[in-house]
Amino acid sequence: MKNRILMLIALTLLALGLCACARADVVFSEVMASTATFVGQRHDDWVELHNTGGKAVSLSGWYLSNDPYNLRRWAFPDTAKIAKGGYLVVYCAGEPVTNGQSGALYTDFKISAKGDELYLTDPQGNTQALAFGAQFGNVSYGVPAGGDTWLYLETATPGKANGKNGYAARAQEPVIETAAGFYEKAVQVTISAPAGQEIRYTTDGSEPTRASKRYTGPIAISKTTVIRARAFADDLLGSTTAGSTFFINDPSIVPVMSVYTGDAYLYNQKTGVMVKGSGNIPNYEKDWEYPIQIEYFDASGQRQLSQMATFRVTSHSSRSLRQKSLGLFARKAFGSNTFDYAFFDNRPYTQYSSLLLRSTNSDHRSCRMRDAVLGEISEGLGLYYQAAQPIVVYLNGEYFGHYNLREKANKDSLAQWAGVTDPAAIRACDILERTGTLDSNVLHGSNQDWVELMNFVKSHDLNDPSNLQYVTDRLDVDSLFNYVIFNMIIGNYDVTNVRMYRFPGGKWTFFLHDIEAGCMSFDESPVDIFLRGKNAKAAGFPHWVLAALLEVPEYKDYFLRRTAEIIESNFLFSLQVEPVFNKYIDTIGQLLPRHIKKFPGLTIKDWTANVNAAMNYARMRPKRVIGWLSKRFGLSAAQQESYFAHTLELLSQYNVK
Repeated sequence: MKNRILMLIALTLLALGLCACARADVVFSEVMASTATFVGQRHDDWVELHNTGGKAVSLSGWYLSNDPYNLRRWAFPDTAKIAKGGYLVVYCAGEPVTNGQSGALYTDFKISAKGDELYLTDPQGNTQALAFGAQFGNVSYGVPAGGDTWLYLETATPGKANGKNGYAARAQEPVIETAAGFYEKAVQVTISAPAGQEIRYTTDGSEPTRASKRYTGPIAISKTTVIRARAFADDLLGSTTAGSTFFINDPSIVPVMSVYTGDAYLYNQKTGVMVKGSGNIPNYEKDWEYPIQIEYFDASGQRQLSQMATFRVTSHSSRSLRQKSLGLFARKAFGSNTFDYAFFDNRPYTQYSSLLLRSTNSDHRSCRMRDAVLGEISEGLGLYYQAAQPIVVYLNGEYFGHYNLREKANKDSLAQWAGVTDPAAIRACDILERTGTLDSNVLHGSNQDWVELMNFVKSHDLNDPSNLQYVTDRLDVDSLFNYVIFNMIIGNYDVTNVRMYRFPGGKWTFFLHDIEAGCMSFDESPVDIFLRGKNAKAAGFPHWVLAALLEVPEYKDYFLRRTAEIIESNFLFSLQVEPVFNKYIDTIGQLLPRHIKKFPGLTIKDWTANVNAAMNYARMRPKRVIGWLSKRFGLSAAQQESYFAHTLELLSQYNVK
């Protein structure tokens, strides 16, 4: 079939007046059309070229394409060349690349894992064609060393000579017949595969290879263990990997996430992300992303999810900790680009592109819940926050403590929140962080429009209706006011964690992110940071637009009235705050003894004191914020009565000990 396709392509090229054979010394040698392997922060598919000749070849004037009617779709830069006997990798990005490798080549087209055609055209118009069929995820396709037939390769070797092993078909994934889950006593695990295929398995979390232990009969499991299995045959590519976790006399009152992968990705000093390593930059700071297998068991012990994904160490303050926060990413190359389960009771979603295993970061030796609790307290304000679920994590079958499973704040979760479904609009989302200095802290997209907006409010009076309209057309003022008021009330002093987003045609919208520095003190400084004058120096938060709006009497009035509304709707302690705290206290309190044994440094006594202190700040700060605002805005007694009398009455009823 492949030969027929190539013949048809050759005839097409001849009909177009083109030679169907490019210069013979530069040839296609390997293709990866469905990759989950990351180079830097990107996971682009790629095409490899090989110079079989005895001289270096300049690729100036050469072209690469996947369109027979546009053979000059992508031009090699004039500096591109291949050394004699060398290899060159071209990444098929399909978009302009700003975060790629230095010196790497990125095309403006993608290649399809369902099958595609590639054309390499030299300056004389000679064209070499390659057609390939459906590809396996994260498996390359090429000509094995010493061979002449394109096959699936056991090991991808971008930029290097291909290995000797190639296969025309793939073994079928074995079936772990014994159900994964929780057992009171030891269990015998049975695995099956089609006749003619042998099973290889591991119990250390690593992916099985042809050299792994051979399955010959039921495996006796007497302690919590991960089993991973693959099928192999001499004439077949190794199968995808089956995985199951067996918890022996190891029950849990909360959902459990079991994650497992090879030691090379975890603790190896050169390549592992859980260690510092020996370089100037710690391994855990490098944003390396690797394959991982995950299973999710609900609170009743039933497995609800099992799939391959990728992971990387994430967050800021927890990277150097032994218990690190981990981002999990669903990748199409591993079968699905979503995790399909309703992880959070207060979210209607059943699909997530990514998840966060949050180790609670700087709150790890304090409350272990502050960010999650404060996010839930904001419910109803229209501000996106990351949903949370306390869970227990096992890493390669080893208990790894209490985590809070979270939504990961990115373009996909923001699109779900905002009801945006157009894939093009989601890809074009702008997400910014730490915007108080108008620098280039762009998480996704561009900050050009935001910088223009901030420069405008610095130099224009918003009491002019046309100027005000310019701003309100571009900014969701409600989200700004709600964001600022909420953060003043909780006393979030880490204001550099400010974030906002915008979809095409929409307005800049603030959202909550990493608010664990809230409810830690009675300090007034967050109020000072948010309410600085328009010409004052920024302190992390982009205060200019808020200051400009508060110069407009009706917006000042709205801001003060909105403060009273938010206190009444979200911060009446015994009605709205205490129940959220108690929900987490009841759960995490039961998890802490074992967690502390695994990760010493926090005592139950200190945890209880820290939680009580956070609750007290949540109870008392609303009234103090009213006092601070009254003073800063110079409110008369009559104005204070108008804005806050009813609110203060409710606080005296619900926010007293």
